[in-house]
Amino acid sequence: MSRTIFSDDFLVQPLWWDDVPRGETTASDLPDSVDVLIVGSGFAGLNAGLVTARAGMKTLVLDRGAIGEGASTRLVGYIGRFLHYSIARLIEMFGEEQAVAMYREGGEAHFHFLDFVKSEGFDVGMLYRGRFSAAHTPQAYEALEENARNVSRYIPFRYEMCPRSRQREHIGTDIYHGGLILHEHGTVQPAKYHQCLVDAVRSAGAQVVGGNAVRHIRGRRGAFEVTTARGVIKTREVIACTNGYSNQERHALPYLRKRVIPVPGYQIATEPLAPELMKTVKPSGKAVYDSKINLNWDRPTPDDRAIVFGGRSGTLEGRPHDKAKQLYDIMTTTYPDLRGVRIRRYWQGFMGFGFDKLTHVGCNEHGIHYATSFSASGLPLGTYFGQKVGRRVADIGGGDTSFWNLRFPANPLFNGRPWFVPLLAAFYDFQDRFIGQGNKKTG
Repeated sequence: MSRTIFSDDFLVQPLWWDDVPRGETTASDLPDSVDVLIVGSGFAGLNAGLVTARAGMKTLVLDRGAIGEGASTRLVGYIGRFLHYSIARLIEMFGEEQAVAMYREGGEAHFHFLDFVKSEGFDVGMLYRGRFSAAHTPQAYEALEENARNVSRYIPFRYEMCPRSRQREHIGTDIYHGGLILHEHGTVQPAKYHQCLVDAVRSAGAQVVGGNAVRHIRGRRGAFEVTTARGVIKTREVIACTNGYSNQERHALPYLRKRVIPVPGYQIATEPLAPELMKTVKPSGKAVYDSKINLNWDRPTPDDRAIVFGGRSGTLEGRPHDKAKQLYDIMTTTYPDLRGVRIRRYWQGFMGFGFDKLTHVGCNEHGIHYATSFSASGLPLGTYFGQKVGRRVADIGGGDTSFWNLRFPANPLFNGRPWFVPLLAAFYDFQDRFIGQGNKKTG
């Protein structure tokens, strides 16, 4: 296979790590006991830990790998209103009152994130230019418009439809059939945000320790005994925030292992582009999602010098160079002006989906709290729901949410190994190609 599409400095690692390198596996002494032990050092776990530590609780955040090595520093970095379903579908599932409350919280999570990073003084490399939800078929355009109208009936919602005749004002391609412009949307550099959180949690007095897998959790709320790779720790409270990595340790979190499906997502980053080319491909600088079920996405980097392009979620096609080539082919089909541009980075990470494709935050029968199943929206939702569960555990108020302890379905054929995910991805590809209505959500 030709390697001419790869730059001389090509690496298989997230572009975001160029600014904020990973690799820390803190070897500090571990306490014998704490008030709160948090499993997972991603956005949800760190936000929960920040709340409990500032509430005066002795807090320990543990991670199996290096701090921030998982999906939180691998994702695309979108912020906005995110829920997997259209509001009409949520009303069918939960009734109007509950569905509207849930959809409203999807927006609150976004605005909470904006207020939070501002109040903390975090430098997260934010671009707040809106998002273009690109319709891959005429039917998808109609579905996007219908759902946007439905949402605006219930909650304030800033959007406008962009017909195909005007889409080149925003994206440098003719492959789509117009789209929906979401004004309340942006992007951040996820590794920068993650590092800001790590620093804040440690400044609050908590320990954040990598390279120490949780192997077993015994006991109940108020008297847990947590066996880790480096010893046993007693704790009053356990908060599980492992999301797409809930299956990594077989016996650690069986409740989540049976309920959270790890779905791989793949991304590439281009070499630096000439300003004129960037302006051609990204005239308004907006992030993009297309409307497919098995969707593609892209965004400019915070310095407007390169493009991150992702997709092919759930598929298992070949080695890193092969996967990067597949994404490159999709990218250059979407944006023909990028043909000849080379790839500098390729990486993957695991998103966490519930069988119902809903976010779940609650406390199970053993007293283990959790915030998980963010369905590819872990940045705003992980921040918001991580803090919600932290407030619940700290008993300081402000932890109420319409998502609390929703029924969290499991499947007897699933115990952590996502054998069916590639089959679903193939089915979604079929639907995208031959049915064409897309995912119908407006996030």
